[in-house]
Amino acid sequence: MTQPTWTPDSAPTRTPPSADVSTAGPRIRALDTLRGFALCGILIINIYQQVVFRGAAAGTSSRLPEVVQLFFYERFYPIFSILFGIGFGIFLRRAATRTAQPRVVLARRLVVLLFIGIAHFVVHPGEALTAYALAGLIVLLPLSYLGGRAALVVAVLLLLVGAQVVVGYGPIPGLLALGYALAKLDVPAALDRRTGRVAVAFVVFTALAAGWVALTLRGIEPPFVSVVGGPGGGVSLLPPLAGIATGLAYCCGLLLALRTPVGPALSAVLSPMGRMALTNYLSATVLFLLAGPLLGIDGTDDLPRIVGLTVGILVVQAVWSRLWLRSFRYGPAEWVWRCLTWWRRAPIRGRAVGSST
Repeated sequence: MTQPTWTPDSAPTRTPPSADVSTAGPRIRALDTLRGFALCGILIINIYQQVVFRGAAAGTSSRLPEVVQLFFYERFYPIFSILFGIGFGIFLRRAATRTAQPRVVLARRLVVLLFIGIAHFVVHPGEALTAYALAGLIVLLPLSYLGGRAALVVAVLLLLVGAQVVVGYGPIPGLLALGYALAKLDVPAALDRRTGRVAVAFVVFTALAAGWVALTLRGIEPPFVSVVGGPGGGVSLLPPLAGIATGLAYCCGLLLALRTPVGPALSAVLSPMGRMALTNYLSATVLFLLAGPLLGIDGTDDLPRIVGLTVGILVVQAVWSRLWLRSFRYGPAEWVWRCLTWWRRAPIRGRAVGSST
């Protein structure tokens, strides 16, 4: 028997509007761990772009150290983008249990994120929040009227074509749509039960990523592949697809590692960081913009100081996230975002019972 497709308009009995929005549903711990992991990789690229190259967010890939270019550059933002899409899908589902107009609430959530991103852009050109918010308003809201499988088809089309026709956003709309489709198909909730499928995906994505690295190291130019434009025109799909495949290989590898004896330790470090992903993303900018010049980082030759800055910020965020969440339900930025989304003050004191809305 097939499962009925969920839509926001077919929500179960709604809780009263005055109810605490923190009780809408349990968090999926693996998603928080993946968010924390993605923050680690994104921080490395942001430090190179905003500190080492002084805000040169575009055109820096050829100047990056080879190991950073192959294993970090454009490898972690696909993870973050997919997770954002998943988060919005889960939010819309749970919002439908609290309000008759869940899409209005989602739109407000995206608008608030847009303003946060605009403020962040002032000190961090090239930041991702504005792109997520705009792509969400343009893509996710219309997508919410489709079933999960139809949304998945749209996501694939956006990934193949969107990177070339959506100037300035690349594959972000497609990645958000992919995450939303996965949420609508209940894939995140089944992660703990699908070890075999995760392992197969890990092998496939790792093979694709390893093949791209091997070609790059040997200086082999792969055939130009483009959906838009003729031979020699358009935008090659291979580099962004290689980045996505590598990011997904990382995700599957981490999900498998969480099933091993080191899993609890990984989750204990990364999950609190992921629960405060927005706060940590914003605070990382403050930390590396202040500490980078103090350390005298001004080029790729300053590798020990770059590594020290990166590790130092991650340690600070891992420790403070864990300590903060012992007393508070949400991170500071998450709490503000939640209050403005629902247009009411949410309780923040006390340990969270777990909600991603």
